[in-house]
Amino acid sequence: MSDESFPVFPDQEASPPRFEDAVRVAIARLEERIGEFEALAADVPEDEYTPEEWAVIETAAGDVELSTEMAEEGYIAVAFDSHAWYRIMEHLERVNNRLDSALGIIRMVRDRRASR
Repeated sequence: MSDESFPVFPDQEASPPRFEDAVRVAIARLEERIGEFEALAADVPEDEYTPEEWAVIETAAGDVELSTEMAEEGYIAVAFDSHAWYRIMEHLERVNNRLDSALGIIRMVRDRRASR
């Protein structure tokens, strides 16, 4: 039986993505979500949302605003604290998840409004 079909060790030539590349991808994803969020939110008036739905939208918008404010400070912190990258990535993922939730709510409210 040949060991080539089922290698025990992963390909040593393949290297994981660099952390800077992972951050770049996460930021691109965030920018994409922000653009989609802004476009969809502009189409649905605030009074169409329930208070609970609107709270999710406001939280996501606040997270985006906070992320923008924190971005510069975070990248400066990296120069002094190598763990800052991990906190930046965790924060980006959290904001992306909140935006995904808000986008889902906006689409649901838009569809609900259109079906009336």
